[in-house]
Amino acid sequence: MNWEIFLIAIVMLTLVHIFFDLKNLLNPFVFFYIYQTIFCFIALSYCDLLYPNIEISSDLKLFIVVSYVLTFVGAFISRSIFSRMGIKYVRINQISLNNAPSNTFQIAGLIVFILGVLTFIIFTFKTDGIILFAEDLENERITRKSGAGLSNLIFVAFLLYGYSIVLLNTKKSLIIKTLLFLITAFALISYGSRAPLLKLIVASYIIFLIKSSKKITLTKLFKIGILLFIILATVEAFRSNLSGSDVSFFKLSLLRLSWRPFVNIQNLQRIYDFFPNQHDFLYGYSYLVDMKLFLPGSNPNFGTYLKNLMDWEFEGGSITTTFIGLSYLNFGKIAFFFTPLFYGFLFNSIYQIFFPKKRAYSLSVLFILFFSIGVSGSVSTGLFGTLINNILFLLLTIIVHLFIRQLLQKKQLTFKIE
Repeated sequence: MNWEIFLIAIVMLTLVHIFFDLKNLLNPFVFFYIYQTIFCFIALSYCDLLYPNIEISSDLKLFIVVSYVLTFVGAFISRSIFSRMGIKYVRINQISLNNAPSNTFQIAGLIVFILGVLTFIIFTFKTDGIILFAEDLENERITRKSGAGLSNLIFVAFLLYGYSIVLLNTKKSLIIKTLLFLITAFALISYGSRAPLLKLIVASYIIFLIKSSKKITLTKLFKIGILLFIILATVEAFRSNLSGSDVSFFKLSLLRLSWRPFVNIQNLQRIYDFFPNQHDFLYGYSYLVDMKLFLPGSNPNFGTYLKNLMDWEFEGGSITTTFIGLSYLNFGKIAFFFTPLFYGFLFNSIYQIFFPKKRAYSLSVLFILFFSIGVSGSVSTGLFGTLINNILFLLLTIIVHLFIRQLLQKKQLTFKIE
């Protein structure tokens, strides 16, 4: 075991807690940094012990450590600039909603939720039924979604956002909220991906805490974090088990608990070895590949493109490049220094722009909540793909919601005049 890695993690997380508050998952930087710790750092402490046959070079280990520290430095620079501008940092337990959402706001949110359910039904017909029930789930969740990516992203965004507005409604009973939660959870996991379900759980938990005015503690967040990580490993083991693995489900789950934090580092090593020794740097071409999502027909993401380029064969989806790996294969070693600084600076700046004061509007809370959850995944895939697959559709959902609310307000005004 490399205890130095644990020590670095403890020191850095302590600094994050002092300056940014580790409980503040509304801050995209904090969420991202926790995610980076788990999925692109901590496995360095045990990789030589548990995976001796997969060598991680010493220079890459150093780059990962440097990137981990620089992400914090970028956020710290951001906070210092805002402080000099007279804008104080608002911690999550200080945030409260400006006022209760209006009736039209809530009705429009419920309509968005219903549209999400309808889009889910369309997606299910396009993919020949519930993918979760497929015999070879690990592979069919990729092949059967081919050509239905847009409807997939739309129903996920609509359901997550719409259900969150339902949670904000103080008049809805717990039974109704629980029933809608189960419907949403089933739809989000129905195509074999675990990330949307985890987003639902985290978003619901944070909204509940903010709305109830209860103090968020590190102990509570640690418990929910452990639960989410176990769910993540269990779902991954479930997919492998259905795909014909001879290993027992329980043993697979235990193996996934250590493998999941390490797989990104393994992928990063493969990328580091491949570029530029076997292929020239891409100089931004990866971003063009991801933008093809908007073209008609089946357009695999960059992770799938890279999997074919590197002739890497494994069951399931695409390669998770990591955010520094994606920048490296495009622009070289400068990525290990510039990219984490940029991410840290950008994410904290967005938070402080949206929350200059302790009182906040419901829409601001919802946007920054799903932005924070969404960009945390860029630790594994890079920011550009995350912006397209998550944030762009979040913005689309908000526009649809505001448009419906505007129509409802006009109808109300017309009714009053008549």
